[in-house]
Amino acid sequence: MSDLVFALPVSVEQIAAVIKQMDEADQERLLDLVPSLRQIAAQPRVRTAEQTQANIARLQAEVLAALDNQPLSPDDPFLGDLTLGQYHALPDEKKAALWDEWADVDLMALEEQETNPNALSTG
Repeated sequence: MSDLVFALPVSVEQIAAVIKQMDEADQERLLDLVPSLRQIAAQPRVRTAEQTQANIARLQAEVLAALDNQPLSPDDPFLGDLTLGQYHALPDEKKAALWDEWADVDLMALEEQETNPNALSTG
């Protein structure tokens, strides 16, 4: 006896929506049924230089729009005691070290404070 398979017009987005609703056990079962999904997920995504530049341009446009099209001044506070200009003047190794240091901070453990949107740090 053979199984009947019906072809239905289903989009990848619809399939993704169904998978998101599955519990973890069913998702694992799906990966067992379609092992190539594990292989695809394990491969690093390769982006072309054009895709990377397009992503950077899109992100810059979004940030600029959020700032009402007013770029930040080099004198604006940025990270810790650094201004934006001081941060940009740092060598790449020092920038990476700062981001590594901040990546270890549990943001949920920080105390939330109400501030004026135009407030400047005094510390």
